[in-house]
Amino acid sequence: MHLAIPARLRRPAFLMVEAAIYGLCVLLSGSAFEAVYIAAVPGFLAWVLLTRPNGHGRRPSKRHLVYCGLLGAAVTGYVVGYAKVTPGVTVRWGEVAAAMYFLGSLHVILWCLDAGVRAGFPRALALCRIKGPRWRATAETGLRIAAMFLIGVPLVAAALTTHWVKFGDATDPGQLCGLPYERAGFYSSDGVHLRAWFMPTRDAIGGDSTVILVPARGMGKAGAIRQAKSLMETGSNVLLVDLRGEGDSEGHLRGFGVVESKDVSAAVSYLRQVRPRQSRQVFALGISEGASAVLGAAATDQRIEAVVADSVLPSPRDEIRQSTSWLPWPLGGYFREATLLFASVQLGHDLRAEGASGSIPWISPRPVLLIHGQADTAVPMQAVEKLCSSAGYPIMLWRVPGAGHAEPFLREPQGYSQVVSKTLRSVRAGLPAFQWARGGSQ
Repeated sequence: MHLAIPARLRRPAFLMVEAAIYGLCVLLSGSAFEAVYIAAVPGFLAWVLLTRPNGHGRRPSKRHLVYCGLLGAAVTGYVVGYAKVTPGVTVRWGEVAAAMYFLGSLHVILWCLDAGVRAGFPRALALCRIKGPRWRATAETGLRIAAMFLIGVPLVAAALTTHWVKFGDATDPGQLCGLPYERAGFYSSDGVHLRAWFMPTRDAIGGDSTVILVPARGMGKAGAIRQAKSLMETGSNVLLVDLRGEGDSEGHLRGFGVVESKDVSAAVSYLRQVRPRQSRQVFALGISEGASAVLGAAATDQRIEAVVADSVLPSPRDEIRQSTSWLPWPLGGYFREATLLFASVQLGHDLRAEGASGSIPWISPRPVLLIHGQADTAVPMQAVEKLCSSAGYPIMLWRVPGAGHAEPFLREPQGYSQVVSKTLRSVRAGLPAFQWARGGSQ
């Protein structure tokens, strides 16, 4: 098919079509930056259709078909492999298509970056007065590689850090552990629909308190079922929540626990509005990024009376530092800060100033229990001790020997249950949270 559009009108027509596509994507996504990912692929197709004369360049080459095939195989292999090794997780085939589309959008964005460098190269040559075809070609190649390395790599790292595929949850708490539960749904303050399980305790005395349980990213509700059971045995109801971008909840965004703090506060509102008798006292327990989310929510939501943070990530900067620690200085520092900057723009939050380390000082005088594995390589114990020292009173740090990241419950299930149970029961009784502890950090 050939569109009979005069050459002088092709680019203006493309700009008009692209503006219409982007505007529609903003309306659909509700986010100016998320709309970029949605609009990238149709925008590229519009560019090919409107600016390539006589259909030249519209037919994909064999290498592009091979690239797409390998990419699809890699995405499918990851999704299927992760579902096989993770208990209670099922594959959602629509997520494979969504992941392919997202990666295609990233490819288009990088292509646009490279095209922009090539378009601006003649001006750079004029300024630098580089002559000779060989030197010109070398300079252009070097500039394109530098742009991809210094801008493209942090941009892709930020995109993959803040977006990921979702998996289905095939777990039935009744069949797995014989636990009663009811499905719950509510909306976060920014309109994201969230899903959860409400699991009532059989303890008539403690039935007026509820613990909001927030699993780690990628862990799913299935991975926290046994923790939910141990909390129910302490006499509290449990609301086991899927954060945005997880399980049955909407979205694909991952916000280092900073954005997800809205989801935890929305869970508190749901409990107070729908189950007021069962939530006269509300506590929160989070794991990994879930711990960051509950600390962030407690810092601004006084309705949360106590927090348990298991394997907390002190800040987004610390989380990104783990993926760049292998790079030599100053490259590691550059990529960490550049990735943090791009992620901040995508999320609409300044991640350089937010996170658990910024939230925890504002929770006092409500108690905070930090639980951390001494073999945690993702977050060293020194970082958690520093976080603990910045908090107000009362606070306690329980160190679990031999436990890695998000493993304290797996390593010490009985001790874990006892420490959490004693803390919550003390608060329910109006007693100092950690008066039972000896040798703990308070």
